[in-house]
Amino acid sequence: MRIIFLALGVVLLGGCSIWSIFEGKIARTDWQIQKIVVDGKEYLSPQALKAQAIQDMQAKQDKQTKEDGLNQENTPTDSLGSDLNNSDLNNSDLNNVAENTALPESQEESQNSMQATPESEKQTSEEDFLNISETATMIFDQSQHRIYGIAGCNNYFASYTWKDSDHLEIGNAGMTRKLCHPDALMSFEFRLMRNFSGLFDVKRDKNSMVLDNGKMQIYLQ
Repeated sequence: MRIIFLALGVVLLGGCSIWSIFEGKIARTDWQIQKIVVDGKEYLSPQALKAQAIQDMQAKQDKQTKEDGLNQENTPTDSLGSDLNNSDLNNSDLNNVAENTALPESQEESQNSMQATPESEKQTSEEDFLNISETATMIFDQSQHRIYGIAGCNNYFASYTWKDSDHLEIGNAGMTRKLCHPDALMSFEFRLMRNFSGLFDVKRDKNSMVLDNGKMQIYLQ
């Protein structure tokens, strides 16, 4: 009888060892989501959006600095003579010019506000991206086969099981519900969670990983 129990124990231990061989392994627990690609379209994570905004701002500053330098080099040296020539206009000519070109006060203010609005909206949008503080994460609890993290500004969770060493199935996903700002964060997390289910191919690299279910690819670092 003792021999039978020993034999059963060996079989059970062997079965566990065989299963552990076929079950996939993930190099580490904590990951950051860099971006997702859904139906071929790329959506950046919050931290990637902020990094892009910083890069764009630095590029604009460098361009402006270069343009200012060129303008200083091209400034004419005979501006004094030009000012003397312009002073030949008498007061009546100046008044006539002012009368012909001046807009009614209300119309002028309206025109100025129309011209300023797009720039102010653009500036606000740029500041919104620069002020992003969220980081999209994906944490694997490998002992409980659970996934959780932050998408845009909401917490999410899911469960997963290994089908073999390179494929895992994700299900039972859920997420908290609060509005994120700017809207790009909402767009990112909405598409992530809408497609965060099914069988995923796991592609591993030394410092990165990609989860691909055919419709969506999740890029992790």
